[in-house]
Amino acid sequence: MQPKTYDVKNLALWAPRTAYAMLVGVPRVPFVNDIPLQFSSSTVNAPPVVQAFNNNLTQDTVIERISYNLGQPNTFPGSPFQSTYFNQLKQSGQIGVGIQMQVFGGPKYAVNDTYTDLGNLADVLAVTWPEGWPLAKQSNVKVSAILTQTPNSVPFNVTLTFLGWQFLDKTIDDMSDNDAREALRRVGFDVPDLKLLLPNK
Repeated sequence: MQPKTYDVKNLALWAPRTAYAMLVGVPRVPFVNDIPLQFSSSTVNAPPVVQAFNNNLTQDTVIERISYNLGQPNTFPGSPFQSTYFNQLKQSGQIGVGIQMQVFGGPKYAVNDTYTDLGNLADVLAVTWPEGWPLAKQSNVKVSAILTQTPNSVPFNVTLTFLGWQFLDKTIDDMSDNDAREALRRVGFDVPDLKLLLPNK
């Protein structure tokens, strides 16, 4: 995985720890995590299948891509038509699986409040977060999934794969954003002091 080129000056405004780590050359390592979903019934709009990462994130993580795999072992079993069927399903853009995604831990927020087709959701990250989707340490991702179309057969298995990276040096995660802003100022970056700009809560 090739990390993207970041504009450190802009990154310093919204992710100062990441900007500082990039500036001082802290190595990055790949992050991969799967969320498996299985539909054992073909009922459309049934109660959702809910899954999350097995563990909360232990470090700040930047997700650069969400990919997915589909499996229906009882559809064209043992036939080369099985892979063709899934490829055509992906290319159609309508998988028939609605996804609702939430981040919990801290900060907690909903990625989408309604169910979005899996094919569209996977494309959103590349379009709206071209520099990566930041997830704070101790957060987790919860996925709720429903069938919006009747599949050819069940079980219908869907695996969401989150691909990204983390910094190899955990001391970056132990810094506060204010400490990182101060360190960036010391090396010449004009980073505003949020304590002066934002009202006290």
